[in-house]
Amino acid sequence: MKRLEGPIWIVIGVAISFFSQRTGIGSFTEPGAGFVALVSGLFLIAVGLVMSIIPREKGDERGKPAALMDRSRRSFRLFLTVALLVLYGLLLEPLGYVLTTFLFMVGLFYDLEKRSIAVPLLASLASVAVTYTLFEIWLKVRFPRGVFPWW
Repeated sequence: MKRLEGPIWIVIGVAISFFSQRTGIGSFTEPGAGFVALVSGLFLIAVGLVMSIIPREKGDERGKPAALMDRSRRSFRLFLTVALLVLYGLLLEPLGYVLTTFLFMVGLFYDLEKRSIAVPLLASLASVAVTYTLFEIWLKVRFPRGVFPWW
């Protein structure tokens, strides 16, 4: 599975980049709706390439039960991250930026082993507040309103 992580991110990045063209990329000075998705897809392709090129440590390839457990946890986290990204893309327009980003960040920050929800909630709230202030208020970039039309 470890050998497939880089190529999986490359495939996801190519798919995102390909579908971003459907919504219109625009130009660098006047970006379209798909511009951020294109840049995100290219970033995922770069991450996948780096993961494919960097040599792996052989320590966890011994086949011990603990190593298998670590490998399954990493696989689960990878699957969870991809699932959260797909859900984020699907729910951004109907639910809006604030709610979707908050839920997405909670999902990313939540640690299944610690099972504490206070830190992920506060970190997610701070992330949404900072990005909303930076882009919506200062840069005047309109985010999807979703269920909060007044926001």
